Amino acid sequence: MSLARGVERRLERLVDGLAATLFRGRIHPVEVGTRIIREADLATFTTPAGPGVPNCFRVTMGGGPEPPDTVAAAEGELEAAFAEAAAERGWRLEGPPRVTIGFGGRSPASVAVECSVEAGDSDPYAALKGPGGRVHLISANRSVVGRGGGADVALTAEDVSRRHALVWREAGRLWVEDLGSSNGTLVNGVTVTEPVELEDGDRIALGGTTFEFWVL
Repeated sequence: MSLARGVERRLERLVDGLAATLFRGRIHPVEVGTRIIREADLATFTTPAGPGVPNCFRVTMGGGPEPPDTVAAAEGELEAAFAEAAAERGWRLEGPPRVTIGFGGRSPASVAVECSVEAGDSDPYAALKGPGGRVHLISANRSVVGRGGGADVALTAEDVSRRHALVWREAGRLWVEDLGSSNGTLVNGVTVTEPVELEDGDRIALGGTTFEFWVL
């Protein structure tokens, strides 16, 4: 699976930074990132908000172990690269990306990737500011907004449906879609009948309750 150019550039910098020794004589970091994304794509599963993928990856590389700070630097960059790729593809993650690198492959150029799902809290990327100034953070990509315990962003207004709308990131943009709610969704006064791109400061009405959309 191909990588977005921005993700490729991030991974290419690993061969020049703190983690350079980790990849000397081993597989290139872009290939490691590609393998992680491929494994995630193969393990796609269905969630109430749409396609989800694993968020935790165990990478086993060939050769002997490297200093902990070198390994930690590579893990952090691979996590950030995967987070970018997941947002680009519109994948839902049940928790923050986590990459763990181990050693023991049969040859220096070998690499194996295993994936799993581990629930957890991710950093918010957007928010809804509602009546009274209350702020509702949006953290999970493909977040269901609605009234009820099953919603990722839980609201209390009676005119909001239990599964009212979906907010997500894909292809470098932010989107909202109505989920067949009883009282409808509007963006800047226009009824949402298909996915609508969101921008910072847009006004989203869920039923009769209006929120200001913030990009964090």
